[in-house]
Amino acid sequence: MGSGGDDRPRLHRHANDLPAPPGSDGGGPARVLLALDTAGVGIWEWDVAANRLRWDQRTADLHGVELGSFAGTAEAFFSCVHPSDLPFLRARMDTVLATGESFLEEFRVVRPDGSPVWLQVRGGIVGDDAGRVVRVTGICTDATGLRAGREQAGRALQQVSDGVLVFDNDSRFVFVNTVMSRLLGCDTCEPVGEQFLDLEPSLMGPAFEKLYLQALDTQLPVESEADYAAFGGHFEVRLFPSPEGITAYFRNVDERRRAEAHRAALITSLSSALGRARQLFDVTAALGQALTVPDVADVIVRSAWDDLGADCAIIMLVGDEGRVRVVTPTVQSERISRLLELISARGTAATPDVLRTARARFDSRAEHLADYPHARSLLEAAAVAWIAHIPLIVSGKPIGVIVLLWESERVFDADERAFLTTLAGHCAHALERVRLYEKQLSVSEALQRAILPQRLPELAGVELAARYLPAGRDVDVGGDWYDALVLPTGELTLIVGDVGGHGLRAATVMAELRHAARAYALLSHPPAMITSQLSSNLAASDSAVYATAVVACLDMAEKTLTWSCAGHPPPLLLDGDCPAFLEVVHGPILGAVDNLAYRQDTVTLPTRARLLLYSDGLVERRDASITDRLAVLATVAAQSDTLSLDALCDRLLTEVAGPSGREDDLCLLAADIHGPGSRTRTPTG
Repeated sequence: MGSGGDDRPRLHRHANDLPAPPGSDGGGPARVLLALDTAGVGIWEWDVAANRLRWDQRTADLHGVELGSFAGTAEAFFSCVHPSDLPFLRARMDTVLATGESFLEEFRVVRPDGSPVWLQVRGGIVGDDAGRVVRVTGICTDATGLRAGREQAGRALQQVSDGVLVFDNDSRFVFVNTVMSRLLGCDTCEPVGEQFLDLEPSLMGPAFEKLYLQALDTQLPVESEADYAAFGGHFEVRLFPSPEGITAYFRNVDERRRAEAHRAALITSLSSALGRARQLFDVTAALGQALTVPDVADVIVRSAWDDLGADCAIIMLVGDEGRVRVVTPTVQSERISRLLELISARGTAATPDVLRTARARFDSRAEHLADYPHARSLLEAAAVAWIAHIPLIVSGKPIGVIVLLWESERVFDADERAFLTTLAGHCAHALERVRLYEKQLSVSEALQRAILPQRLPELAGVELAARYLPAGRDVDVGGDWYDALVLPTGELTLIVGDVGGHGLRAATVMAELRHAARAYALLSHPPAMITSQLSSNLAASDSAVYATAVVACLDMAEKTLTWSCAGHPPPLLLDGDCPAFLEVVHGPILGAVDNLAYRQDTVTLPTRARLLLYSDGLVERRDASITDRLAVLATVAAQSDTLSLDALCDRLLTEVAGPSGREDDLCLLAADIHGPGSRTRTPTG
């Protein structure tokens, strides 16, 4: 049945349902003949011994021969066959006579007017008692339309990007498109007529043979993916059975598998990042509850065990006298206690270098011994395979070192090193906070001073100043906070927040929000993502408190300010003596709606500008509307254009907040923004 340029007739070895030959008792032969004639089917019979070939009228018409003039011999029939098909057809008939097998052939005949017509002939054998073929009888139909349809389908299949194979019911190739011929390494016509089971086994492979036999047995579409080494890749193979045979489609899926592998790696990376963010948040929350150095040490040790898989965690702090001491946590095993005693007596070899350089070390046992050979006894006592020294840094100054020990092999990629460094930063701030508390400061002062930045960062072209004042009456610790940090990208993030209420719970939530906001900022999250995540964290905490916040990111390279406001008083931007509130509110108070996506806006800054972020304690009063109070703030700020930033902050506290009568604590974070080369304000007042 070939197509795609192959005109040779092809055998289909089926002899089922052959019609009764002329003259036989077929059980109503007249009705059978009428049905066949109506369907355009001719009947023929060949008496082999007498070499007598008998046609009915339909068969003669199909050959374009007058029935009365047909000589009735095999040679007369062969004279009608197209010269290109004649050699094969003669050989085929010789095979049929020799083997006695039934047959199905397609070939061309040339009619007297010279037009070629495709015929399909199906025949069966009648033999004598000795097994000799005495008669061949069968039917004949016009296959020209069928061939045209196949050729059209073949042309279409040549255009598809998949490799396509078509098999007849004898598992012979009847069509191979160009893509598949390249995979097979042959011409499209070369395998036509061959049985694929006769090919070299390694060419198609056992996976295809199994799939083919499944489709042949079930007569249902099947598909699978497998590696086809001979084709040079991984292929998706689909087989579709039909009454005429099986069509197979081969699609290379290497690119898709690479994309899926990349997507899986990305998902794994994102999952790992989310897992680290959750660990960071959990540790930050636990650190926010700690009030003593051993409490913080316990949080660090538990996190090292549970989240980092470390076998031992050691915290060493620099005391006021400059000596390094080991902090003893309340959670420890007897073996760790002995190890701590050993370290307390001699310390770890790398600790002085880490404190001096403020740089972390991540060493294998061999790497560590190469730099500190005298540490062998300590590493042997701890059964150490990997060791990490991570400095605890507050305001740029190392206050101690966290030492993590693993008894098994450990590989630290860049992400994990960054995570451990960030985690150590939070631990450092927590340790600094509780050390202040342990110096017998009041609860209010200890919490506020440990949570708020000890000093503001420095960035070229920007001057920062901040103020915090507790409430004017005798109340517990409040929930106002601010933060400022320079990101690795060179941008400056400014944050002011306010947790409703007072007391330890408000301070705890404040600490959690502040540490979380700082962590998200250090991960280079934009302001809207930070407010969104803070809101989700607060909503999920069931803390039953509310909070507001404004997060602003200053890009000095682009001279732009991007901010996101979550139910917070609007930032005030001053261009000289022209004040303007950034009044866009990007969402409600934090925690009001779970999984709410906050928005953000960006403005281009003038050459010289001042930015004020503040909590509501600066402007709210029982006896005045918030609109009037904001107008007072804008007026005083505009009139203070010539003052230095510190003088401006002091004036706002005096004239806007007032010396007394405040019902809430307040914080103020101010930025004087001037590009490189621009003239700064002359301090006055």
